[in-house]
Amino acid sequence: MTAGNAMAISGRTGVKYQFLIVARHTTFQAKPGVYVMAKAKGGERYDFCFVGETADLSKRPLAPEKQACFQRHGADHIFVLEEFNADKRRQVVQDIVQAHSPPCNAP
Repeated sequence: MTAGNAMAISGRTGVKYQFLIVARHTTFQAKPGVYVMAKAKGGERYDFCFVGETADLSKRPLAPEKQACFQRHGADHIFVLEEFNADKRRQVVQDIVQAHSPPCNAP
């Protein structure tokens, strides 16, 4: 994974999660984590379109069933938070989704 900028994303609970921001097509090591698909809006502003978690960030594409939604929303960056605990990953996803209501997370 190439180096990128870092940014905190707040969840509904008020917890701030520190993510690394990289280009969408960045290659990752086989590590577990939480990821946010986003579109750069200029400066340090992003529109979040999906929050997910995986046991292996190297498997691509991430969330294959959501690829059309990512394209519609112009996702060009991925925010990544390494997290080995599966329960914690699900909690982080839920917290961020409840705070930001990303459109590709809608049922």
